[in-house]
Amino acid sequence: MRTCKFTVALLALLWGARAQASTEINGLFDARSAGMAGTGVAFLDSAAAVPTNPALLEQIHTFTTTLDLFYIVSQPEAPYSVYHRNASGQVYASYDTIQSSLTGAVLPFLGAAYRLPFLDKRLVLGLAAYPIIGQGTSAVYHPAPDALPNLEIVNKASLGFIEIGEALSARILDNLSVGATWRITYMTQSVTTALPNGNPPAGNPPAGIFINPTTHDPVYANIDVHGLNFGGYELGVLYKPFSQLRLGFNYRSKVVVNGTGKTNTQNPVSGAPLSLDTKTSFTYPHAFRGGLAVTLFDDRLLLAAEFKYLMYAEAFKTLATTTVQAGVARTDDRPLYWKDSVNVLLGAEYRIGTIYRVRAGYTLVTSATPDAYAVQFMAPPGVSHLGTVGFGVQLFDHLNLDASAGYVVLAKHIDTPTVNNSGVGEYASHGGEFSLGATYHM
Repeated sequence: MRTCKFTVALLALLWGARAQASTEINGLFDARSAGMAGTGVAFLDSAAAVPTNPALLEQIHTFTTTLDLFYIVSQPEAPYSVYHRNASGQVYASYDTIQSSLTGAVLPFLGAAYRLPFLDKRLVLGLAAYPIIGQGTSAVYHPAPDALPNLEIVNKASLGFIEIGEALSARILDNLSVGATWRITYMTQSVTTALPNGNPPAGNPPAGIFINPTTHDPVYANIDVHGLNFGGYELGVLYKPFSQLRLGFNYRSKVVVNGTGKTNTQNPVSGAPLSLDTKTSFTYPHAFRGGLAVTLFDDRLLLAAEFKYLMYAEAFKTLATTTVQAGVARTDDRPLYWKDSVNVLLGAEYRIGTIYRVRAGYTLVTSATPDAYAVQFMAPPGVSHLGTVGFGVQLFDHLNLDASAGYVVLAKHIDTPTVNNSGVGEYASHGGEFSLGATYHM
């Protein structure tokens, strides 16, 4: 009976503590785009077109290469179940909002594109390597500050989604180009968290987690899974009705990466180590993106407006996790009911003199996370707001250097606990985004 209870708790942990992304990071791949709040589907002229809109490769001359370093730092907060004692000594559970440690990651982009010398130079080939998701969190809290004041729990999670994109653009008409990108996608996910011994807020006091009876330490589960997918693709269009107006559209296919790995933990009764085969998956949803770029005042001013729609509801109806213990496979298949996410992006760039450019932008994003399914290791529910600024300089006629900075906030207070969320409290994430990029043109 104890082993069955342990397995059920482990499956619940694997489902609830997975590091999942329900919003995209706008501005990856190109510091110029980052300074304009992630816009670019209609105007980028760098190798960043490979993951943004492959039809934009038509805008390069003979050769281009781009190196970009995007740094994101964030500090999430979410409620945790904490067990207290009242004046009469009775134990009760409450939801305490815990602020995670400040965590950051560098997300690099490296790409190049070359115009092929045949077919009237109508074809451009591009190749790039880049992350599309990079997130992590680390929270420290005391689950029973009255009964066990020295008991400290550390929860950590990280998720990486990395792609190699091979793109080809073709000029159909003088003002119309199309493009396609083949995407090879790698996923890595790791979670370290204490194993719950009951469903909050009831749980099993004093701490609501398994504690080794010999060492009196919390029982942790360390989950590490990886996977690879070769079936992703993107399709793009670039249309120029006239010289001052460009229209761009991009479709990104859904990718399901099936991950396999291990969950390393221990038997909460005997303390014996356990290593369980683990299978799970992560889905990157269908996405549609369209926008326009307008140049004014002799091309000194560039204005961009875009709309992005991500189909999380179709991609995340359920989450399935399978573990194998003593030769027996057990699968937990939970409903999730994520919502589709809408992104509205606005950006501007102004050229000062012949070599300097200043930029600014704003992005609004609706999170895919519903209130009823909000947990500590997911993006908070609600609406996020991103504001950005940027600066660029052109050197030696062939080299562009760009820098940008932005601040994003996503916060919502949830008043109703459910069996699928982490309880009542503030779900939020505040963060900074910084990007440095260099693009060389020939």
